[in-house]
Amino acid sequence: MEKENFNRRDFLKSGFKTIIAGSVILNAVDVKKLLAEAESISESSHTNAKVINLSDYPDLANVGGSTTIGKTFIMRTGSSKFIALSTVCSHKKCDVDFTGDGFECPCHGSTYDKSGKVTNGPAKKNLRSYKTAYNSEENTLTINM
Repeated sequence: MEKENFNRRDFLKSGFKTIIAGSVILNAVDVKKLLAEAESISESSHTNAKVINLSDYPDLANVGGSTTIGKTFIMRTGSSKFIALSTVCSHKKCDVDFTGDGFECPCHGSTYDKSGKVTNGPAKKNLRSYKTAYNSEENTLTINM
């Protein structure tokens, strides 16, 4: 088998051709679009969205109304605004109770305001909040958990 003599000049030419070809291919592909799609797929795979029909929850019909679904507290704060909070204490993971003015943990006495912010320890972290999206046409609320 005959060995080809591959010198520095040939190596540089080959490398330069590869860089040019790669640049042409990358220019033909919409990299921003691909990255946005990848990010969207990544976010959706980590997001557990729950969609509720507000007609099934009459307590949420008026501003100030609230309900608890599973371990999620939901309150209507405006005509099209809602908050959704975990009802699990950030201290030792006990279930907190809504008192009307905020939340209280029966296990160790931590308290939180209506928005889930710690008002009294031993908890140091706020209640976990979830992003919400209201669809007025369908009267649904999407909670991204």
